Amino acid sequence: MTLEIRPATLDDVQSIQEIGLLTWPPTYLPFTSPDYVLANLNSWWSGSAVRESIMVDTTLVALEAGRAIGTCTIGEFEGDAVIWKIYVVPSAHGQGIGAALMRAALDHIGRREVRLEFVKGNDHASNFYERFGFRFDFEEEPGDGTTTVWMKRPVK
Repeated sequence: MTLEIRPATLDDVQSIQEIGLLTWPPTYLPFTSPDYVLANLNSWWSGSAVRESIMVDTTLVALEAGRAIGTCTIGEFEGDAVIWKIYVVPSAHGQGIGAALMRAALDHIGRREVRLEFVKGNDHASNFYERFGFRFDFEEEPGDGTTTVWMKRPVK
C-alpha cells in the first residue's frame, strides 16, 4: 500500500463527498436515526460545505493508488485548533489510514491544544481519539436528539 496524504484542492470536492456518503451510514445508523444521517450528509457533506472546508479550513485527503479513501478537516473553534472531520472509507479500515490522517493533522496543528467532537455512542471514535491523547472535556445536546462529546488534547 502506498498512501499519500496531501492538502485537498477544489478538484477533490466530489471524492471527499463520496467519502462522506460511504462512511456516514455505517458509522452513525447504529446509534442515530436515518433522518440524522441524511440531514448531516446534506449539510456537512454537500458540495458547498466541502468546498468551504477546503477554502477556509485545512482539509487533508488520503489517497491510495490515486483514489481518495480518507479525509480530515482541521480548523479553529473558540481560539483552539479543532479537528472537525476524520473519516476513512469502510473498505480501508484497519490499514492505519485513520492513524496516518490523525498524525498528519497533529503535525499540521503543531504544539497547540486541540479539540474535537463526536456523537455520543460512537465508541470506536472515542477509543481512537483516546489513543492519541485526547481526553473528555464536556458534553452538549445540540437539540437533534444526540449528545455531542467534546475531547481535548493538551499541548505536547
